Amino acid sequence: MRQLDLFDLKCFLSVAKHLNLSLAAKEMFISQPSMSIKINGIEEDLGVKLLNRTRHKVELTAAGESVQKNFFYILEYYEKTKMEAKKISESQNNHLYIGYHGPTEWANIHELVQEFHKKYPYIEIDVVVATWGALTHDLVHGGLDVMFNEQLEANDITVLDSVFLFRDYAAIAVSKSSPLAQYDQIKPHCLEKEKIIMSNSKNAVRSLGQVGERLSQAGFDMENAKLVDHYDTTIAMASAGMGIAIIPRSFKIASHQSVTYVDIDSDKAYVDFVLAWRNDNEKSAIHIFKDFCKQREW
Repeated sequence: MRQLDLFDLKCFLSVAKHLNLSLAAKEMFISQPSMSIKINGIEEDLGVKLLNRTRHKVELTAAGESVQKNFFYILEYYEKTKMEAKKISESQNNHLYIGYHGPTEWANIHELVQEFHKKYPYIEIDVVVATWGALTHDLVHGGLDVMFNEQLEANDITVLDSVFLFRDYAAIAVSKSSPLAQYDQIKPHCLEKEKIIMSNSKNAVRSLGQVGERLSQAGFDMENAKLVDHYDTTIAMASAGMGIAIIPRSFKIASHQSVTYVDIDSDKAYVDFVLAWRNDNEKSAIHIFKDFCKQREW
């Protein structure tokens, strides 16, 4: 036995409204014989007579009036269900999880997110701050939608796409009591005797290993560097006079109370930053955010 579909219900409701098969057929864009076949099929499926049809008029039976009311409720509930499902889908599609590594003020990301939210208030945003390696893992496994990442962390991961944002050169964070704090910029060879503090590569295997090689090429003794687990630890140790922390210049915080920042005068010590996302993530908000970031002057 043929199952009724929504179009069948709409056809019957049209007939019940017009009490005329020709007008109903015209409204539903089918022929009158096709409309007659549909009504017959509905009556056969329900096992009751819904219409009294004569040559001159069509009338609803008592069963037909009941079916009219219930078919209307079914279609109304279906439309409500469809709208609710669409609303939920759009809500999920417009929820953006953004990840980055570094201090809160890094690269003025907080300002960028604020400007983006003002322009697109319907997009809900969550910001996640963690290490590059942890963020990359979350991005690959769907825990993040986009992340600001060191380029090497995203390279050669087939499920990721990225867009280049900017190249960032290195600086050092030193205690305000250090003689180095008097400089705005310093050559690498002037830091040969300083103890280097740096995040280790276990939290970002791809990028931090390469950063270490670049620093070696710039003249730093990376074999004797003190490697710690977190960026905040490098700053804490530098502020306590335990050495110099090498950081990207974009990690500098204006008016930091415990450290001073000095730029390293070398084009060999740098990191490249990208915005990365999963290439199979179909959220429209991702591409809106990507285009927004590409238009920004970094």
